[in-house]
Amino acid sequence: MILRGLAGLFVTFVVWTAVVSLLDIPAFLLPGPVEVYNRVAFLFESAKLARHIWVTLSEIVAGFGIGAGVGILAGVVFARFPRIERFATPPILILQTAPKIAIAPLLLLWLGIGPAPKIVLIAIVTLFPVMAGTVSGLRYGEGSFRDLATVLQLNPWQRFIHIELPSALPSILAGMAVATTLAMTAAVIGELIGANEGLGYLLSSGQENGDTAVVIGMVILLSVIGWFFYELVELIRRRYAAPIEPR
Repeated sequence: MILRGLAGLFVTFVVWTAVVSLLDIPAFLLPGPVEVYNRVAFLFESAKLARHIWVTLSEIVAGFGIGAGVGILAGVVFARFPRIERFATPPILILQTAPKIAIAPLLLLWLGIGPAPKIVLIAIVTLFPVMAGTVSGLRYGEGSFRDLATVLQLNPWQRFIHIELPSALPSILAGMAVATTLAMTAAVIGELIGANEGLGYLLSSGQENGDTAVVIGMVILLSVIGWFFYELVELIRRRYAAPIEPR
């Protein structure tokens, strides 16, 4: 799948180069791939681009880890106690559906300009899809495995570890795969609103300076990072969450 994706990217760059060349589009409107590459290489040498990539990556990993952990925990609790779910779901939904572009300035005011507001914002957008996947997987898992647990007289902990969690894992990882794309968007929003480091900060600086090559280069880097995280979760899902067939 990754090789097919890389082939698709190669074709995209070829078409991009041809369009820019044939239509003679000015570089300030749409630079070609070579110009964007040269600009990104320059940023690596003179603007510590590796540091900015690391900042964005660390925010995404931390926020995603916190959001996924809380989402799984909340999903387990909600699946066990529907009354708590009915009480807690409305505020969680309100938080999830609120425009993140509106939440980011509040987090910036409360937590400052450092990585904390970006991490919190990423955790917020990650929480809901992971929680929903966990609840769905635990609540609507394989009935045959539940019957098996009853026959074997497993205690609640054994039932959860050996039956319910493995059965719910595909649904949990599906929620995490969705969350990866949301986490990337949240990281960019947070850095666009207020930051002095990160790829979103460089993207904003490129926009302010009218540097189209920098803007496109940062968009490509962010997209590649998002793709990497998505493929990583998909790899884990295919490796460890294959459908389990009852014997």
